[in-house]
Amino acid sequence: MISCVRSGERELVVKKSRFIAYSYRISSRDEVKPIIAALKSKHPDARHVCYGYIADEKGDDFGYDDNGEPNGTAGKPIYSAIASAGARKSLIAVVRYFGGIKLGAGGLTRAYRQSASELIDESGLVGIKKQSAYRLECDGETYKKVASVLRGVGCDVTDIVYGVAVTCNVGVSPEVDLLRALNGLDVRLTELGERYEYCE
Repeated sequence: MISCVRSGERELVVKKSRFIAYSYRISSRDEVKPIIAALKSKHPDARHVCYGYIADEKGDDFGYDDNGEPNGTAGKPIYSAIASAGARKSLIAVVRYFGGIKLGAGGLTRAYRQSASELIDESGLVGIKKQSAYRLECDGETYKKVASVLRGVGCDVTDIVYGVAVTCNVGVSPEVDLLRALNGLDVRLTELGERYEYCE
């Protein structure tokens, strides 16, 4: 299981500059730009909107942006705070309102890192488990047996609809061979790919 930063918001003031940090859970790097664009619209008078993220499970798909701050003083410290916390699939953006007093490269680096670190400490981490997702369909009598099998292998079952047939969504650990577990039962199983379940 991996962990990501819970969604949150925290403000830090350093020498009259306001640093407002926001955390987001993300599924891929494709979500980063729309989130940053929305933050820039929300804070049109802010001097900078800097960010860092880790988009995958292993920590190999990451990025950061200084958004006009001196090179290496904003995005990288934010990313480093995420990495140090062991978080994955997380984005932290820090909006800065300049207070009129220059902080210098060292001061900026400390302020951005502190903003991200304090937000992580305050919001906390949440576990994520990776699952294989399926759509399952069978008749009502068969479902009684199917439900027992699904419980036995630790499946998460959602969106159950009882009609002429019973349909539901099933999430299960990638290590479980669901086809084998349901062998001999008259079910229609459609693979939906991977999903992530947050363990609140």
